[in-house]
Amino acid sequence: MITHKWIERIEGEASVQFTFEEEKVSFATIAFPHTRGMESILRSKPAMDALVITPRVCGICGHSHLFAAVRAIESAYENSGYPIEISPKAEALRELTLSLELIQNHLKWLYLVIYPELSHLLKRDIADSCRLKGAYSASLATKILAIFAGQWPHSSYMIPGGVTCDPTYVDTVRAIGLLDELIRWFEKELIGISLEEYVHLSSLKGLSAIRGDMTNIEEMLREAAMHQQGCSYDRYLVLGEHGFSKPLKLAQTRMTKVNSKYVTLQEPYTVNEKTFAKNALYKNSHYETGPLARAMTSNVSLIKQIHRNFRDSTYTRVMARSYETALLLSHCKNLLQSLDLKEPSFIEPSKKIGSISGEGVGIVEAPRGSLIHKTTLKNGMVEDYTLITPTQWNLSSGSPQTPGSAQKAMIGADSIDAATFTFRSFDVCSVCTTH
Repeated sequence: MITHKWIERIEGEASVQFTFEEEKVSFATIAFPHTRGMESILRSKPAMDALVITPRVCGICGHSHLFAAVRAIESAYENSGYPIEISPKAEALRELTLSLELIQNHLKWLYLVIYPELSHLLKRDIADSCRLKGAYSASLATKILAIFAGQWPHSSYMIPGGVTCDPTYVDTVRAIGLLDELIRWFEKELIGISLEEYVHLSSLKGLSAIRGDMTNIEEMLREAAMHQQGCSYDRYLVLGEHGFSKPLKLAQTRMTKVNSKYVTLQEPYTVNEKTFAKNALYKNSHYETGPLARAMTSNVSLIKQIHRNFRDSTYTRVMARSYETALLLSHCKNLLQSLDLKEPSFIEPSKKIGSISGEGVGIVEAPRGSLIHKTTLKNGMVEDYTLITPTQWNLSSGSPQTPGSAQKAMIGADSIDAATFTFRSFDVCSVCTTH
């Protein structure tokens, strides 16, 4: 039996076609039927236009695209023989705003997708306030981000050589005050213990200490048997280098270094459906990217312990992303407290962008995983631009012989609702994927 389902509320739409055998999902194809053509729009444009156009790929993770774009342009400078100098202050501000974008993404996903979808799956009512909690907490993170980046979404404050803002002491005090407010909210509403206690949890037994909404979510995941579903290849890939991640891949127990030159794009497999999303592969293999991948390659104790018990299940995936939120909050606090305002925000490149011809690659860790921007410039103009987004890794549509990570994770589900919940645990983004 084949059943077709539209998945909405994912920043666009996706079409999933399920095949059932003996009342379980035996295969599923994934199609993204709409395209926005960002790559085409960028061709023949001045390189600096990428800093304005690419943040508009997505209304949720525009900072990730901006960061990847500026890294791609800076890479083109470097590859053309003109080194770029960036101050520690500018690096810290870029890292801070990216981390805040991850935090607000994670909180929205948890309260606007996972919690409500779990209640639907279990036919259980939850308080209407859960969605308001997600919106409120995300707004706090965005307010801090806006102090340094200006408008949000679609900021363009990162430029080759640094950032355009020059924060004052008052700005940092405001930011720390808002971050403390967000941390207090996180402690009171989501985890019921201090942030410090939470980030130092290292075992499943330690989870019994948490209270608040995370207790309900964890219990509901188990009740829905999500600790027994959603397992994929158990292969993880991280390509972006930050204070919270290192470029590595992990397959079963083997950790190795990575190089973006081994990333390839493949035509997707669908049945009688048009899709505009190409599959992203590393050395011709499917890998999961995102918070679980970052936790596994960083040897995060709690998530490694959960993984030992439940592998790469939907439960493990949700717990990893929730826990990463806490780690990022601590990371932001450290970045703000160590910020040296005396350093320059911007160091002008030695050559004007119109003199640059060459190729550049910019890679960052976006909320959903590794994001790649590749560009070819000629005299400062874009000859070619390629975007490879996290959903292209996680939601690739492979064949029955080599399914993508999410496809494999859905196989064995006993209902479309259960399979769809696993699908959403990868946090699908259609507009990023069909660019």
